[in-house]
Amino acid sequence: MKIYCLNLARAVERREMITREWIDKLGFDIEFFNAFDRRQIELGEFIFPYSEQAAIERIKRPLSNGEIACATSHCLLLRKALDEGHNEIIVMEDDCSPTTYASIETVIGSIETCKKNFPNVKVLLMHDTDKNEKIIEQKESINLLAFPQFGYRFVWLQKKAIEILANDLSTMCYPADWLWAKRFIPMKVIANLANPIGMPFDNNTYIGNELRNSPRNFIP
Repeated sequence: MKIYCLNLARAVERREMITREWIDKLGFDIEFFNAFDRRQIELGEFIFPYSEQAAIERIKRPLSNGEIACATSHCLLLRKALDEGHNEIIVMEDDCSPTTYASIETVIGSIETCKKNFPNVKVLLMHDTDKNEKIIEQKESINLLAFPQFGYRFVWLQKKAIEILANDLSTMCYPADWLWAKRFIPMKVIANLANPIGMPFDNNTYIGNELRNSPRNFIP
């Protein structure tokens, strides 16, 4: 299964960590994808048109420069995956280090267990939880969610999810992980792992901490 890792060119220490901890030690086959830099937004460079008013109409506030850069990066990666014809992918961010559960076998096994127990699920969050999630049902360590955790750190996406996310992120109206609640919770097609495979690497950020973990407000 294709595994992409979003990484800024200037985040050299994170690329080295991913290479050391995931590729060299655990044998993961990971393709790095160059992320769009927040500094380009600060210079007035946008790949997708951004309207502050449109964002306010959708989520009751503007996006930060970091959120715009993050959404842009994820959207470009997802479009690449669609262009390459993938029916499912794993996306990880470069601040994701492995937990004690991390192995290729655990990742594949968790995805197959999810497919077996919850065949309608389109998104499986495999990173650590922030304790905000609410669970509808648990089967074999897979939690079907009534409300998701924050984060896009280590996730499995089925093709329909890739298409939805690529479309919504291109509007530049949503922080990337808000779409878990906006799109996938209402359809009951998002789950997470009771035993997460990825966790934060450090507390530093390349996208900025403005508005991080702010309430997820949506206008119907």
